[in-house]
Amino acid sequence: MGIISPSTFDPLLAYVNVRLQQGVPLLDADLNETDDIRKFELRAFLKWYVGDGVPEGGDGFRIVGGLSNDFTIAAGAPVAPGGTGAVDIGLRYAGRCIVDGLDVLIQQDTAFTAQPLHQDQPAAAALATLLGVPVIARLSTPGADTQVLAYLDVWERLVTPDEQPALVHAGLGVETCARIRREWVVRTRTGTAVPQSGDSDFLAGHAYLPLAQLRRRAGVGAITTDDVRDLRQQRLLLPPAHLLADTLAVSDAAAYRRGENRPAVSLREAVNALLAGQLPSTPDLAVSPAPGVDLARHAYVLDASGGVCAFWQSPRVANLNQIIGARFDPARPPATLPLATPVTSGTVHLSPTAVALPNGDVVVAYQTGLNGAADADIVLRRAPYAGLPAAAEVPVAATAGTADQVPHAVLAGDFVVFFSHQASTNTWRYRRYRHTDGTFPDATPQQLSAVTPTVQDLHAAATPSGMVFVAFSDGANMQLLRLAPVTATIDLVASVPAAGVLDVFVVATGTDDALVFWHDGTGLRTIATTGGPPPTGWAAAATIAGSTTDEAQPAAVTDADGTVFLFAAKSVPDASTEIFMRRRNPVTHEWGLPQRVISSPQNDLRPHPVLVAGQGIWVFWQSDRSGNFDVFTKRLITAI
Repeated sequence: MGIISPSTFDPLLAYVNVRLQQGVPLLDADLNETDDIRKFELRAFLKWYVGDGVPEGGDGFRIVGGLSNDFTIAAGAPVAPGGTGAVDIGLRYAGRCIVDGLDVLIQQDTAFTAQPLHQDQPAAAALATLLGVPVIARLSTPGADTQVLAYLDVWERLVTPDEQPALVHAGLGVETCARIRREWVVRTRTGTAVPQSGDSDFLAGHAYLPLAQLRRRAGVGAITTDDVRDLRQQRLLLPPAHLLADTLAVSDAAAYRRGENRPAVSLREAVNALLAGQLPSTPDLAVSPAPGVDLARHAYVLDASGGVCAFWQSPRVANLNQIIGARFDPARPPATLPLATPVTSGTVHLSPTAVALPNGDVVVAYQTGLNGAADADIVLRRAPYAGLPAAAEVPVAATAGTADQVPHAVLAGDFVVFFSHQASTNTWRYRRYRHTDGTFPDATPQQLSAVTPTVQDLHAAATPSGMVFVAFSDGANMQLLRLAPVTATIDLVASVPAAGVLDVFVVATGTDDALVFWHDGTGLRTIATTGGPPPTGWAAAATIAGSTTDEAQPAAVTDADGTVFLFAAKSVPDASTEIFMRRRNPVTHEWGLPQRVISSPQNDLRPHPVLVAGQGIWVFWQSDRSGNFDVFTKRLITAI
């Protein structure tokens, strides 16, 4: 046999071709490196872009049980008709399997004990010496129940003319080029894993693939079908590109591979949720868990860049309540949200409210000082989210000698309308801020209503037409009105008997319409605008069918189709409080049955939904599952 120069191939040098040159010697190592480059690229493709296992349409190397400590290695391919050529047999009538990027063929069913290297074969020892590998150890009847792994052992070796006389050229009487052959055997070992580096039966240069787990029963030599658990990866196939369009309506496959426009959950999870009458959803995501109670109001907004911003109060800074914020991209939500950002510092700051402006700024308003304190004022900060901590505080309501407290902000066209409670008069007031030029048309807060509330619970929402609907409780009645920010006029004033009102929430349901929700101890109550368009009054208040006395903290959002999604906290039999959601049909205005959308062993409270176009609803809430109340979020998928 001729001498083969040592291999010069090194994949880390990233050579992709070997080029012949004039007037230089031609070496065997050069040609061999060309072949090694091509082989390595193919192997890398099969390993990393196809994977290990059995291809679609094949069933090669399936382990079938047998008697007397034996089993069959099935080819899993049809028998070739007589006269079929070797190429066709290799393509169509042989079983195959990819092992670490190596394509391995099996032509016919083979018994484990019939393998030439098996310990019980007469020439096994000599063959093992020739191949430089150990013999295949026999299986024996176990004395105790045990698990045995059947696995594929693949390696490559040089074939000499002694084995293959056809390698000698008949006309010259000498051999020409040598050949490399891919060998395989099926071995067994105790346990559940193939040999690893450092194991006594691990061989360098060999590739291993699990085929089946064999349950060996004490005193039993036979291996039944029930004793074999198939471990092969099967049905390997590169899918056609149109599969994405057919299943997900994705036309840009490159964008999909970049992680864009991909469903947040698997289609299987989505279908199972829909079959159970639920909305598919992502796992719960902790917004910013930390020591100290996080208290959230309705201060969650979608900014002009598509980021969801959340604001709440927490004593995590120097044990004094401060306004804390967090922001993330809902199109690419991280596994763990970035660290929360303190928006304020120093003395106590409470009760954040927020709106997102069209130019990319976020306006956050909050209370300085404790409720009822004479020095409690309402101030705002305005900046892109990242700039809020450094933004200047601008007074909104700062009445000398009395508390201005509990702010609520609404974006209505060119105006941000700030509502706040004044302690000395015990009334709600409002002040307009023109965000287009940063000015206040109102020199001081204006009285919203002469009614004096016994509870400080107000909520407002703006319609697309720029009108602001406001609702608050005076302790005995629900007070309703509409404010026009452009003219500062108030109309549609109504007082609806509603004792014990808590948790008021207003949502716009059309260009000029609104719905108001509240909880009064008897169930979830609602009232809608009526007449028009535009509306001319309020309909009769009604209890939402199916709501219970322990449902509270309503919050709602309306999608582009007019469907209203209403969230509320509700007690469940295990004594915890969870979040439920029900939908209102945009045509019939009938409410569907409530479904639990958030659950944990502890309490989940104060939901607030944020609608993100093309995604669905990101719902935020508070939970004490981590030991104290923290803010959490998840996506409810209403669109894929």
